[in-house]
Amino acid sequence: MINKFVNLWELNLRGCTRLEEIPELPPRIGRLYVRDCVSLERISKLSNILERRESQMIEEMDLTNCWRLCQNLVQMANKEDDEVHADLFSRLLSSQQFKFTITFPVPRSGVPMWFSCQMDFKGHRRFEFCIETLAHFKWDNTGLALCVAIDQKLQDTSAVFSFEVCIHINEVLVSNLFPQHVDHVWLHYVPFLEMWRFGYMRPLPPFMCRVIIYQHSHSEASLNSVGVHLVMPPNEDVCMKLICSENLTSKFLGGEVYKVSFPSVKIS
Repeated sequence: MINKFVNLWELNLRGCTRLEEIPELPPRIGRLYVRDCVSLERISKLSNILERRESQMIEEMDLTNCWRLCQNLVQMANKEDDEVHADLFSRLLSSQQFKFTITFPVPRSGVPMWFSCQMDFKGHRRFEFCIETLAHFKWDNTGLALCVAIDQKLQDTSAVFSFEVCIHINEVLVSNLFPQHVDHVWLHYVPFLEMWRFGYMRPLPPFMCRVIIYQHSHSEASLNSVGVHLVMPPNEDVCMKLICSENLTSKFLGGEVYKVSFPSVKIS
């Protein structure tokens, strides 16, 4: 049994087309790769989170092309496709104190509608969200969820797609990600406490948070939409607001700007 390897941190089962179930995982598992496990129907960890019996997510998971697993999660929740994926994402995000990344197959590949800040692809490679924290912002149990949806209209399944995500606080780079080979929906959550780990003193609110998502020029696929959402404990007042969202031609500042028409929208 896999769960007896108590010190196992990474499990790569990519392409195990006959694998149907992963009943239990080792307690220290941090990465699980099951891309193209087309017969996979159940991962107990995900089922338990969906049923709120567990909250701690695996740090990195690739579930690309695990459509049977996706359909079973739909049946578990007894909802329509779009609703269950929003519900699944929201339940995954209930693990507010843990950072994680998941690549997930979603019909029509869009950012969940409940994401507070969203932007559709307008032909440019760089998306930027500028967010201001309010005076009552709390560092504990607060984080950012990022979602990137890939355009599924492309018929070439071998197309390479890569992008970069940068998070700045008061213009200081505090998080930098380089996802590779994403062809569905990519979801990432990071607590604010984990962003500030470079020896700098955390600023007092209010402060500015800038999220930049940049599609690399060599990518053969393209973005469909991107989104940013504040994750915070329930029943707390909104503590951030969106200042502006832009779609730029360049990775760097100074490129042509496409301004999105919803400035000053509060993140909830």
